[in-house]
Amino acid sequence: MQKSAADNYFHFANGYQTFIFNQTFRQTLFQTRTSCSRNPLAATLQTEKQQIIMPLRAFVNGQEKISICYSDDEWISIKEGIKTDSVKIILPCCQQHGFLRTSSKGLKHFIHAKGQNSCDWKPETPEHLKAKVEVVNACIENGWKAIPEHSENDWRADVLAVKNDARIAFEIQWSSQTAATTQFRQDRYKESKVRGCWFFRTVPKEYRKWKDNYYAIKEIPFFKINKSDDDSMIVNFNKSELPIGDFVSSLLNKQIKFCENYRAETNQEIEIVFFETSCWRCHEIQHLYTVDTRIQSRCKTEMYLESEMWDNKGIDKHPNVIKAVLEIVKANPEFKIGTVKNRFSKTAFHRFLSFGCYSCDVILGDFHLQTEKMEALNGPRNHTFKVKVDLGTVTEEGHHWCYSPEHKHCV
Repeated sequence: MQKSAADNYFHFANGYQTFIFNQTFRQTLFQTRTSCSRNPLAATLQTEKQQIIMPLRAFVNGQEKISICYSDDEWISIKEGIKTDSVKIILPCCQQHGFLRTSSKGLKHFIHAKGQNSCDWKPETPEHLKAKVEVVNACIENGWKAIPEHSENDWRADVLAVKNDARIAFEIQWSSQTAATTQFRQDRYKESKVRGCWFFRTVPKEYRKWKDNYYAIKEIPFFKINKSDDDSMIVNFNKSELPIGDFVSSLLNKQIKFCENYRAETNQEIEIVFFETSCWRCHEIQHLYTVDTRIQSRCKTEMYLESEMWDNKGIDKHPNVIKAVLEIVKANPEFKIGTVKNRFSKTAFHRFLSFGCYSCDVILGDFHLQTEKMEALNGPRNHTFKVKVDLGTVTEEGHHWCYSPEHKHCV
């Protein structure tokens, strides 16, 4: 949906769906099931296009219904009821009478009666319709009521999900929309006690850190959406990818949560790398070690542990890492490792945990070792050991949408 003016963004009649249809399709439009399970929709647009009106929502004998949720037998039964005048269809977009129709590709939808005035509707892309259907089905599968193109007060949602007192408006923004318009519409949802969730094909520039990297904003949950090679609608977030239906299911089941910081798993597999060096004073050949600072957060995002010079906070000086190093040295006596202990540095003018010479115990300063440690991580002749180490609580600042199917979020 593209609109920039505050009062000009309603571009669908309430409950009205449109679909740009071509005479040929690459894939089946819908696989209709007896329950309202997730239905794949795929379409390829060719040069010749025609617009077909496909409302998915109507009132059947006064009850709000969604066409794709009917089984084949139920659909036939309603058609028979219309013939005997025992069933009346009212389209919510204009309160006019309607009928049932099934497209050549199996999509159940409602239509206006012939001769009735047309509604103020605008075309909808296949991608937008596909995403909307996936969202509707995901909501229903997870026990939520899903209302496509729901309007209320001064806003309209692509899909409104309702469960008890909770209400979520899902917006599929396949066309461009500014951050100002998004904020304006989000504020309207908030006034109605509705939580807005946005799917952008083109994320507003104000929300971008750089290309394909976006801010996580708690007040405006938004996510990048695109179409894969097989025409699936995919949501990209925090270096993860999920089909939009699976994403909505995860969101409704609280498997996706906003977190202000990344938090590492307590028990981490780390790489300890041993390399040769020599003492600057006695020139004794010996070994030192360094640790790959890359670890994983609870949501499987890569974190980098900071390691500053002239202090006791580096991962290579962690008590459990030192313990693991001593166990490796015990099993590999060819490694000559000096003691890591507090020593006074004339460079830093204070005492801190430092490496020392295996032979003369002189301090091997952090400043002089930093280049050797960096080179050691990529040195093919060095010795690397992978070990499990309890690092305790390790956090890294970073707002993000944390995905954890096991509900082990970075909190």
